Amino acid sequence: MKRVILHSDCNSFYASVECLYHPEIRKKPVAVGGEPEHRHGIILTKNIIAKKYGVKTGEPLWKAKQKCPDLVIIHPNYPLYLRFSRMAQKIYLDYTDRVEPFGIDESWLDVTGSTGLFGSGETIAQEIRNRIKAELGITVSVGVSFNKIFAKLDRVQ
Repeated sequence: MKRVILHSDCNSFYASVECLYHPEIRKKPVAVGGEPEHRHGIILTKNIIAKKYGVKTGEPLWKAKQKCPDLVIIHPNYPLYLRFSRMAQKIYLDYTDRVEPFGIDESWLDVTGSTGLFGSGETIAQEIRNRIKAELGITVSVGVSFNKIFAKLDRVQ
């Protein structure tokens, strides 16, 4: 039997969770990172709006603010992100017990033994995308392949 591996990656994870909890910033350029009042730190993640201004993950806050003066920078709330990560993991466990987390926002799922119950890898991936959006309010990209590397490269939103 050919292996079926999924790679799930929560899109702009920290920024997505923050926008979910703070609807007043949803339509603004948002980044999570550092201490903006002290001009310390780097961008940990940003939303799509901030990305359009050229804001990049890993760049200093001051440089991001130069590119996007209206950038809303939020200090990270790791307990909240961990809670969302655990909720996503629970959804994954509905499809397989072979889940390998990779950081707080990514996981590989071996669904080889689950395709008889839930359908093809692509079907399972689409169902996971739909459930994460409906149940958690964030989006996730899921790739499907026969190994972890190609599944990570094949992500579909």
